[in-house]
Amino acid sequence: MRKTIHSTLFTGLALASIGLPLISDGFTEKASAEQSAVSMSNAAYSTTIQAPVIKPSWSFPVIPIDRNRYPDQAVAIAENGKVFAVDSNHRLVALEASSGRKLWQYGDQLTPVLTYNKGIIYGMTRSGSIYAVTEAGKKVWSTPLGFTEAYGIQRIGPTIYIMQSVQTAAIDAVSGKVKWKISEDKNSYSGLGEIMETDGVLIRNYNVQGSLTFEQINAYDAKTGKKLWDSFRSSFPLAVKDGIVYSVANTFMIDDDPVNRKVTIAQYDLKTGESKGDRQYRWTEAENKDGTFQSGGIYGSAFLYGKDLYVFQGKILASYDFWNYKPDSKPARKWAQNGYDQLVPLLSIHEGRMFYQDFSTSRLTAMKLSSGQFIHYDGDNPTVQADVFGKGVYVGQSDGVFHGYDLMSLKPVFAVNTGSRSFGPTLKSGGMIFIQSGNRLLGVKLPASLK
Repeated sequence: MRKTIHSTLFTGLALASIGLPLISDGFTEKASAEQSAVSMSNAAYSTTIQAPVIKPSWSFPVIPIDRNRYPDQAVAIAENGKVFAVDSNHRLVALEASSGRKLWQYGDQLTPVLTYNKGIIYGMTRSGSIYAVTEAGKKVWSTPLGFTEAYGIQRIGPTIYIMQSVQTAAIDAVSGKVKWKISEDKNSYSGLGEIMETDGVLIRNYNVQGSLTFEQINAYDAKTGKKLWDSFRSSFPLAVKDGIVYSVANTFMIDDDPVNRKVTIAQYDLKTGESKGDRQYRWTEAENKDGTFQSGGIYGSAFLYGKDLYVFQGKILASYDFWNYKPDSKPARKWAQNGYDQLVPLLSIHEGRMFYQDFSTSRLTAMKLSSGQFIHYDGDNPTVQADVFGKGVYVGQSDGVFHGYDLMSLKPVFAVNTGSRSFGPTLKSGGMIFIQSGNRLLGVKLPASLK
């Protein structure tokens, strides 16, 4: 029976090699020391990174992030020379970015669910209310909502959207008035964190359980919250253009041909969900001799960057002109994905580099699109958090050391000893970065080469 494997994202795994002692038939003097039954070494983390160790310009106590509850959320946001953070007493504070000096504080019993838009900070309280505060610390409004477990907040146009598991709420950004609240069936749905609005239609993604669990997109009327349509086995849209939604279709266990492979892009009418056909991007592979079929990640995911659709085809990465689709067209470009079976695509391009996570070591890896050369941002301990801004790569390691690298040269530029193994997303504003490490927020002035 052919086995099927659906690949998923792994983080924080370190691959170690095992070496066994050599045995000789010759006569030797007995050693008094006891010999190990198994000896393990890991060359990947045996060298020390040589970089100047710098001290933070300032440190401020904040609430530690709960990655299970807030997987993508930071306890702070940085805007206009200020940092707005939820401190250790669950208050919103404004800090001067350069010095860490506290400018004001607001409220109490707040959660690390924050967003900023046009001089207003929006956030959530532990009791489930949403609030709005000006950049100067003046309360604009507060509205009871009952979303005590909210994990996502986003302003789109005149509306603030709040996500909590299978629930979604729409709030008028100016007045704080609740426009609508909706909830899907919690017995079959679980909420994911992406949301978009276009031409009066709100699209949100979920995991939905049938005989198997797959991603589903639901479309709602943005004014009323009324559900317009849904599509099972469809990923969050690649794009919406001219009234058509483009989404990668999940064909796992429907079309598992191990040799004649394809990625299918489904097309739906934005208003009605009516199918407008699909596109297929095809390639062939040699069938695995062990009979496994691998799907997802490096084996058939895709994402859109500008006009280019990148399709991960196992050993090959291929790009196509998405807006000039022709059936069975050849790729515009192809690259070999070296060590492809260890890579997870991060679906991101920056400075001409395609980024991956090497799940055998957890390290950040990139491929230069100009040459196909793979480059690795090696550390001397496993990576916990990695972020890229401009010409810099910023990595928090499991030993509590935070490193800054030059994106282009890979040269380590600086290190910071944070004292914590826990890291949240790094923030950047002007010539400063802000490291969320354990229960502290650290302000670090960047060296000139990374500003």
